[in-house]
Amino acid sequence: MHAFDPPNEGRLQGLVASRIETYGGRLRTSTPSTPGSLYPRGGPVLDPSGRHLQGYVRFTKGSGPARGLSPLRLREPEPEKRHGGPFGVGTPHFPKLKEVTRAHELEVRLHTFSMFGMPRLPPEDRRHWEIGDDGDSSLAIEKSWKELVPGHKEMSRELCHQQEALWELLTTELIYVRKLKIMTDLLAAGLLNLQRVGLLTEVSAETLFGNVPSLIRAHQSFWEEVLGPTLEETRASGQPLDPVSLQNGFLSFSQRFQPYVLYCLRVKQTMAYAWKQQDNNPLFHTFVQWCEKHKRSGRQTLGDLLIKPHQRITKYPLLLQAVLKRSPEARAREALTAMIAAVESFLRHINKQVRQGEEQESLAAAAQRIGPYEVLEPSSEEVEKNLRPFSTLDLTAPVLGVASGHTRQLLLEGPARMKEGREGKLDVYLFLFSDVLLVTKPLRRADKAKVIRPPLMLEKLVCRPLRDPSMSFLGETFPSPSHRGEGEVGKGIR
Repeated sequence: MHAFDPPNEGRLQGLVASRIETYGGRLRTSTPSTPGSLYPRGGPVLDPSGRHLQGYVRFTKGSGPARGLSPLRLREPEPEKRHGGPFGVGTPHFPKLKEVTRAHELEVRLHTFSMFGMPRLPPEDRRHWEIGDDGDSSLAIEKSWKELVPGHKEMSRELCHQQEALWELLTTELIYVRKLKIMTDLLAAGLLNLQRVGLLTEVSAETLFGNVPSLIRAHQSFWEEVLGPTLEETRASGQPLDPVSLQNGFLSFSQRFQPYVLYCLRVKQTMAYAWKQQDNNPLFHTFVQWCEKHKRSGRQTLGDLLIKPHQRITKYPLLLQAVLKRSPEARAREALTAMIAAVESFLRHINKQVRQGEEQESLAAAAQRIGPYEVLEPSSEEVEKNLRPFSTLDLTAPVLGVASGHTRQLLLEGPARMKEGREGKLDVYLFLFSDVLLVTKPLRRADKAKVIRPPLMLEKLVCRPLRDPSMSFLGETFPSPSHRGEGEVGKGIR
């Protein structure tokens, strides 16, 4: 099996990619945070005395620094000594011994992993995190497509370029799957094994790596059913790779790679969680550094690995377009055009889901800032009791009169002055949503606002631009034409 250097990933495309570039791709070290949580794993890997190592398997041959080593003996942490006065009571004037011993134990465990390999996970974790054998012969590939096509010297230059573009699609697919498996076979497996002995139990592997196992399984199926058969056909016939044979597989692209929707929706929380753990958890920081220096990681950082799924899913149109550019045959061009359209349609679907998720987060944050709707002051307890069901404003409720896929959006917010009576003016704070305008009054004691006027529906709101640039807008709301003579529902706001 030949190894390949990862090609240049290029610029990312679309809304998902812009979010990734915003997060930077690499883990920061200065963001404050709170630690995550994970259910503690049961059963230690090592026996209490530390004299025997059980269930260890090597990553690769010769993974230890030397052969013929005797089993590593783990020393029990020394008991905490008492300090202070004559009775041995008091506060030590150095870091807590418990933290020191935990850090020492972590270093010993990681050293053991380096020497003897990663222990196997329990069956319940193994079913989720372990996906196949990394040495599977079906994932082996030649160094060049020319090894499979004996007559490549007689081929035209344009056809050779087409084969190079197709070969890049195949090789980068295998490289990408191997990088995904770094997260499951090294990072997640190491974290879960440490949690079995009581270390890093506050870190959630599910939050860090989400549904990466589902991504790996989707790509393995894609290789076995789409890319692999095309390669096998060329091996058997000696003919150039045929892009048309990939058409059916790429036309079902959205069904095959549905797990990417969930991964992209959670990427913001995943990256933030990783930053916080790096900043506030020294033991986790030590563990990540060990993983990044491990020879199996291929010098990939945790941040690099977390953004690989976005880089790959947005690169498929570019890879297919490179093949299309070098395919003169009408049959191949027609098939590739349909394949590109299918992939781009799925990317638009992901972008839409991500955008809706961000809009929901923004709407929920705004709803928390806006207090109850209490326009009328009740004259008695009975009146208050009857008004209470109608004095709530649920901004997260579905918008009336539109499809369920359309959600309310916060478009604009800011201060304004409103005419109160004949001569008075009132400082207000406006929230403009996609279907309603709220007039609120800021509360001094908290970052909240209280609704002081009935909600103004945009369908009854008329906005007219003014020539004077110092005035932002003049808005009025009116009742239906048949009741316009009864008076205005709202007054001008500047």
